[in-house]
Amino acid sequence: MTNAEPEATAPAGRLSRGLRIRRLRLLGPTRTFGVDFREKEDPQRLRALSIVAGGTNTGKTSVLRFIEYALGAKTYPPHSEVLRQVRSVALEIETPDGLFTLERALDTNRVLVYPSAEDALDAVGAIAHIVEPTSDPESISQFALETVGLQDVELKEAPTKDESGTDRMSFRDLMWVCLYLNDRVGSQQLLHAGNVMKSLKLRQVVDAIYGVHDNEQADLTRRIRDAQTALDQQRRSLEHLTDFVAQQQPKQREALVIEATDLDEERRQIERQLADLKGRERAASDFATEMRTYRASLAARATVSAGRVHDRVSLLDRFGSLRAQYADDVRKLTMLVEAEDLFNELSVEVCPACFHRLEEAPHRDDGTCSLCSHPIAVPTDDDPASDSDGNARLEAARRELRAAKRRYKELDEYWQRLSEELEGLRQRANEDARQEAEANRRLDEATKDALSPFLAERDELQARRQANLIQRSQVADGLKLHAGLESRQESFARAQRKLDALRKEQREKKQRPDRDSVISQISRRYAEILTEIQYPKVGEDSNTPPYLDNNLVPYVRGQHFKEASSGGQVLVSLAWMLAIFEIAYETNNAHPGFLMIDTPQKNLGGKADDAEFADIHLVERVYQHIVNWLEDAGRDAQVVIVDNTPPDLFAKHVVVRYTRDPYKPPFGLIENEVGSAQGEAPAAADEADADEADADNTPLGSPPTAQPDSP
Repeated sequence: MTNAEPEATAPAGRLSRGLRIRRLRLLGPTRTFGVDFREKEDPQRLRALSIVAGGTNTGKTSVLRFIEYALGAKTYPPHSEVLRQVRSVALEIETPDGLFTLERALDTNRVLVYPSAEDALDAVGAIAHIVEPTSDPESISQFALETVGLQDVELKEAPTKDESGTDRMSFRDLMWVCLYLNDRVGSQQLLHAGNVMKSLKLRQVVDAIYGVHDNEQADLTRRIRDAQTALDQQRRSLEHLTDFVAQQQPKQREALVIEATDLDEERRQIERQLADLKGRERAASDFATEMRTYRASLAARATVSAGRVHDRVSLLDRFGSLRAQYADDVRKLTMLVEAEDLFNELSVEVCPACFHRLEEAPHRDDGTCSLCSHPIAVPTDDDPASDSDGNARLEAARRELRAAKRRYKELDEYWQRLSEELEGLRQRANEDARQEAEANRRLDEATKDALSPFLAERDELQARRQANLIQRSQVADGLKLHAGLESRQESFARAQRKLDALRKEQREKKQRPDRDSVISQISRRYAEILTEIQYPKVGEDSNTPPYLDNNLVPYVRGQHFKEASSGGQVLVSLAWMLAIFEIAYETNNAHPGFLMIDTPQKNLGGKADDAEFADIHLVERVYQHIVNWLEDAGRDAQVVIVDNTPPDLFAKHVVVRYTRDPYKPPFGLIENEVGSAQGEAPAAADEADADEADADNTPLGSPPTAQPDSP
C-alpha cells in the first residue's frame, strides 16, 4: 500500500437519488463554527471521502450528531459550550432537486428549508417543515425521504402478524443504515440487540431500501386500484364536459383562435381610424378657436354674475330675518313701555289690546282700575320706594325702545339698499347669460357645416367597435370553454400516466429479485469485504465463509458475531454496514447515498485486546477498501468518517483535524468566546468517545490545563 492512490471525489451535478452533505455550520450570536465537505480547490465538487480527525473531547462525534439533528433527530449534543455559543444548525445538502440549506434552531420542532446554498439564503423563499410528527406530509422527514422515493412506506409494528398495525417510515429510521455512532460500531447494538421493536424495524428498513418490503406489493395494488378509480371518474367527467363544449361552442379551438386574431386586428384598425378622425375634427375646428375663447369668457362672466345674484339673495334672506326680529323687538318694547305707563299712576293713553287712543285716561275708582276693574293697591308708608321703582323701570324700557328703533332703522335702510341693488345684479346676470347663449348659437352655426361629416363617420366607427367587442367577448368565452376542456384532458392524461407508471413499477418489482436473493447478494459482499481486509482466519478451509442470515445477523468463522472479540466485532460491524450501503448504491436502490462512521478503529491496532486484531494494517485495509470502492462502483457516493488518528496514508482525505492543543488551532469544533491562541485554549464541544472517556469527566471543549485569560 502506497501514497500513490488517487483521491476519490464526487463531481458536482444533479443527483438522481438521495442527498449529500456539503457543509455543516453552527450559528451563534457572534461566531460561526462548522465543517466543509467540499473540495478546497473546487467548491463545486464534494469530497467522496471526508475524514474528521482529532483527539477525545474535541467535537468529532458532535459533527455527526449535528448533521443528524438538522435532518430531524430529536436531540443534539447538550454540552455547555453548545448551549452558550450555538443558536441554530445550518446544513447545506445536495438533492435531485438542487441545493438546499436546512436551518434548525436548538430546541425547536421546525426546520427552515432554503432552496439555495448557505451563501445565498433568501428568507422569502424559505419553507418551514415540522420535525414531529414524522408522518406529516410537511415534516422534514418526508422531505428527506422524497429524495429516495420512500415517503409512502408503511412499516409493520409486528411483521409476523397479518393484522399488525403500521407506522409510516421516517428518515430517522433510514438513518440507521446511514449513521453509525460509536455505540453501534463493534457492539451488539449494531442490530439493536435487546430491543425487539427496533430490531424488527431495522430489518424492514433494509427491505424497503431494496424494494422487497413485505407490504410493497399490496401497497402498489391498492394504489393502482385507487388510481384506476380516479381515472374512471375523470374519464366520465371529461366525456360530459366534451359534450357540453360541443353544444355551447361548435367551432373548433383553432378556428376560434384565428377569429380572435382577426377581431383583435380589426379593433386595432378601428382605434387607429378613430384617432385619425379625432385629429381631422380638431384640424377642421381650429378656425373657431377665437370664437370658443370669446364664448368661454362670456360663460365665465355669466357664471360670476349669477353667483353675485345668488349671494345677494342669500344676504337679503339673512338680513330679512334679522330685520323681522328687530321689528318684533320694537313692538314688544313699545308694549312694555305702554304697560309701564298704565300701571304708573294709570297714565295710559292707548289701549294695550288694540292700540286705540282712550277718550279718558284710566283712573282709580274706589280702589280699582277704571279700565279693567282690577283692584289697585295703594302705596303705603311701608313701601315708599314703590313709586320710584316704577319710574325707573319705565325709564329703562323707554331707553331700550329708543335703541331698538335706531337699530331697526339702520338695518331697514341697509336692507332697502341691498334690495334696490339686487334688481341691477339680476339685469346684469340676465344680460351675461343672453350673451353667452348668443355666442354658443353663433359657434354652433359656424362649426356645424365643418363638423357634420365627422359626426356620422364617428358614430359608424363607434358602432363597429362595439360590435367587435361583443363578438370578441363571445370568442373569448368559447376559448375559455376549450381551455377548460384541454385542462381536463391534461389532468386525465396525467392520471393515465400515473396509472401506467404504477403498473410499470408493479411489473418491475415482480421481476426484481426476492428477499432471499437480496440477502444473499449482501451476504456475499459482506464476506468479500472481510476477506479483502484480511479478517484473521477468514478464508481458511476449516472455517465457514462469513455470511448474513435471513434476519441480517452477521456470522464470522461459523459463529454469531457477538462471539467475536471486541476488535472482531468492529471489523464485522464495518463489513456489515459497508455491504448494505455498497450493494444498495450499486443497484440504484433507495439508499440516501451517504454513510457516516464514528471511530472505525476502536479496539483495533494498538487498542486491541486480542493479538489477532492488533495489526494496524487491518485499519489501513478498511480505509483502502472504502477509497477503492468510491473510485469505482461507488463513484458519486459519500462517506464521512470520524476517527482519532486515521492512517497517514489517507491524510489527504482529512477535511479538519482538531488538535486539542490550545496553541495549534483548531482546538475543536466549538471554540470558546475569546478564541485566542495565546494565553487561552479555544474550547470545543463534543461527546466523549465511549472507549476513551476520562475518569475525571473533563468538560467537553476544555483545554487539558487551565490557562490565564488573554488581556
